[in-house]
Amino acid sequence: MTDSCLAQLGDVYLDLCTKVKPGDVLAFATCDLPAHVVKLATHSCYVHVAIVLSVTTNNDHPDPVLIAESHINMTLPSEGTGKKQLGVQFQRLSQRMVGCNGTVWWAALKKPLSKGGLGKMRSWLRDVETNAVPYDFYQATKVGIGALDKVGLGNHPDFKALFCSELVTRALQIAGCIDGAVNPSDQTPGDVMGFDCLKDPVLLKAGAKERIILYT
Repeated sequence: MTDSCLAQLGDVYLDLCTKVKPGDVLAFATCDLPAHVVKLATHSCYVHVAIVLSVTTNNDHPDPVLIAESHINMTLPSEGTGKKQLGVQFQRLSQRMVGCNGTVWWAALKKPLSKGGLGKMRSWLRDVETNAVPYDFYQATKVGIGALDKVGLGNHPDFKALFCSELVTRALQIAGCIDGAVNPSDQTPGDVMGFDCLKDPVLLKAGAKERIILYT
């Protein structure tokens, strides 16, 4: 399946793979009704975020970019456990891009992760994937209702279940990119894409039938 996805994306995707680094963030937006609800609730064009776990350069896999995410899509088995799981999973970027019927962005880190920060981030991500931490529907719904924060009913840090932007925020926090005072359980995909540690987003794909378009 990966080879088919790579063929659809073209050579420019392989060029992208030489630029993407661990800790970079990918954002996605689809055109279905649930996506429109998320956009309206969070006042953002971003619906889902994922983080780059690794970029291999030893030809072990035709697609070198492996991402970590918490997703409700169970179409593909997670590459770590080999199981289809609702929540934390590892997937190849090419497969997620081809499967997205909307828009994809890439936000690179301004500074590469330190060796220690990268090790800590990967260790935590592998732990939550191995333990099949489920998707956090409850807190994902609450974070979309911004008014709850104003009356003290916002989310409290809780990682027994994880929604997408919660996972990415916590991973960046463990890597040392984000202040420890930030509450990962209270961050939307739009909040993540606005973090100071990230560069401005680059548009990668602009529609379901579009080939990858790398604007830099």
